[in-house]
Amino acid sequence: MPPKLSKDEKLALIVTHLQTRGTCYTFKELEKSLPGVASINSIQVKEYIQALTDENRIRVEKIGSGNWYWSFKSDEQVERERQLVRVQTEVEKAKKSCAEWEAALAAETKRRQDDSEESESENANGGINMRQKLLATKAELTTEVHRLRVAESGLGDSLCRKAVSTLKKELAGFRQQTFQWTDNLYVLEQHLRELAGGDREIVAAVLHECYGDEYVDGGLRELE
Repeated sequence: MPPKLSKDEKLALIVTHLQTRGTCYTFKELEKSLPGVASINSIQVKEYIQALTDENRIRVEKIGSGNWYWSFKSDEQVERERQLVRVQTEVEKAKKSCAEWEAALAAETKRRQDDSEESESENANGGINMRQKLLATKAELTTEVHRLRVAESGLGDSLCRKAVSTLKKELAGFRQQTFQWTDNLYVLEQHLRELAGGDREIVAAVLHECYGDEYVDGGLRELE
């Protein structure tokens, strides 16, 4: 007894059949031919044809008084190339966004190095702002990587996999920079405690004002 076919396998058999024939069919013709091609009942033909048209794997056009169905290999190639171009465009946008954030981070770092007259509290506030920006960027890139993974799984293209790998490395870089800024804040915390002579209430009040929503009991909220 032959193994039972899954629905996806039956859909693939229908597409292969139409592409091999290379011609157009009316729905009545498909009702007659597809049960034997895909091992389905005639009453299931409408369901399978609708699923394939929804996925753009076969085309349908109204010609005269009825609908005609077909699937040409050239149509499938054109659609695949169109999707690839779309994903490549989105990858380029994501890379551009990463470059812009890197430039902004470099500019902020240079500004801090040049500005030696800022107070310790101002440095702390600036560090929190940069940390929050980096965390927001990390969240955005995580979402972008997930979306590109979905597109990659649909296309199976090596170029997409390479782009996602690049984004992962960039995301890891942003995370490392976030940890670096956090370490800098811990250094400032220690300096503040020395200035306050170990007065916990003063230290807690200053840290709470500087950290805002990032403050938890005792200091800066830990990264997740």
